[in-house]
Amino acid sequence: MTIQFFTPRGPGNEVLKLPSSLRKTVKWLPQIGDLFPDFAVETTQGTLRFWDWAEGSWVHLFSHPAAFTPVCTTEIASLASYSRSWTACGIKNLALTASSIAEQQAWHAEIEDMFDVKVDFPCACDHGMRLARIFGMVHEKESSEWPIRKSFLIDPAQRIRMIFEYPVFVGRNTDEVLRVAKALQLRDRTGAATPADWYDGDIAIISDNRPEADVIREFGVGSTQLRPYLRVVGQCP
Repeated sequence: MTIQFFTPRGPGNEVLKLPSSLRKTVKWLPQIGDLFPDFAVETTQGTLRFWDWAEGSWVHLFSHPAAFTPVCTTEIASLASYSRSWTACGIKNLALTASSIAEQQAWHAEIEDMFDVKVDFPCACDHGMRLARIFGMVHEKESSEWPIRKSFLIDPAQRIRMIFEYPVFVGRNTDEVLRVAKALQLRDRTGAATPADWYDGDIAIISDNRPEADVIREFGVGSTQLRPYLRVVGQCP
């Protein structure tokens, strides 16, 4: 699908004059709920066909600028150090960068030596940032040479459920990726929503009008109606 800005208008139907640099088309602007496309890529663990590899799992697909760069080094080490947490949540990691497989393998060896971790997830070589451009991971005003730090959480049905975007020189928060993944999985299991600053085990929000008996059966405890529009339950499965 192609999106074009011809004569965009504001809330009062006035014509908005956009800079010429903003008047451009995009092949695909990834959005939450989109089916993530299939692709094949070479990785540090061999050739990977995305849908086949991802089948039955959640996926954290993320871009980073390059091997042998400082912020990326700390990110890969952090993600690798949470190996048990990823496994417990049924999440696979897949990194995407333009660095060659040989460069990444040599870099991972240094990371493993420096941080005493095992980089046990595949890291792909995206020649010329071809995939990164398709997935909206290259922001020219941030960098024309490197992708930004963009993350997708993709569910077992291959649907995008979360999108994070970080600038090149700001590292991700691994805890936050896992926190959101657990919130999404809670939503899928129970239909509950999660409040601000929620962590696994905190109170959840009952955002529908289900009977109290259903709440007790699902959560093991009853709910509390704080306001007509705010109903919470104190224990999450």
